[in-house]
Amino acid sequence: MTQHNSTYCRAAKLTTWLGSLLLLVCAADLYTVFAQQPSTTQQNASASSQASAPQFAEWIANFGGTQLDPSQWEKFTFEGDPGGSVKVEGGELRMRGLNRSRSGVRTKSLFSGERFIVDATLSRIARRLPAPDSPDDTGFAIVAILFGGSELNRVEWILRSDGRLEAWVMRVGESSEELDNHSLGTKLDHATLGIVRRADEFLFLLNGQVGMQKTIRGMPKDFKVMLYGYGSSENSWKSVRVVIPK
Repeated sequence: MTQHNSTYCRAAKLTTWLGSLLLLVCAADLYTVFAQQPSTTQQNASASSQASAPQFAEWIANFGGTQLDPSQWEKFTFEGDPGGSVKVEGGELRMRGLNRSRSGVRTKSLFSGERFIVDATLSRIARRLPAPDSPDDTGFAIVAILFGGSELNRVEWILRSDGRLEAWVMRVGESSEELDNHSLGTKLDHATLGIVRRADEFLFLLNGQVGMQKTIRGMPKDFKVMLYGYGSSENSWKSVRVVIPK
């Protein structure tokens, strides 16, 4: 992932998630904290120490089997034709939309929290089929946070087939705003895209590194997660995870 300024955090130490949350931390540090299992020493700690330790709720979706799990996911379209292909095979969710559509899948669950991590592992992104009125074949793989569960208030983190990364925010009554400065990119077509929220601060991550941080005020606490590709983009996903402090 490339960047023309020093927005990456490479060695910041995470002291506590539920405390000050003042440090710009590496995603790897966050993930380590979230994934920690109690050791024997921790299990024998005093009740007061256990009560003060941060706790997290973790939701994980993998795409096994032969069809989309209807208890976890639903098809969702908020622009254009809802057709296209959504299938599960080879341990992946594989999607291709239709021209000028924004169609994919979103979580059935409505999560809630002013602090969270959402990450989704992308295994493949391919170029779009050219439209009759445009030769542009750039493909898009998009992780979207749908605040309130709809597209009206949302944040998106996008990997394009040409290697560029884009971050966008859309709010009711306002025009969409691109948050990146066109200087983020990668040579990978498979990666883990992550979004971290800390109240009004949002961190955009690629493979455990922070690419950029932006202040986005006034977003609701409740949200759903959506995966999609703009237009006829073809993209395949391996897993999605949501982590929220209790």
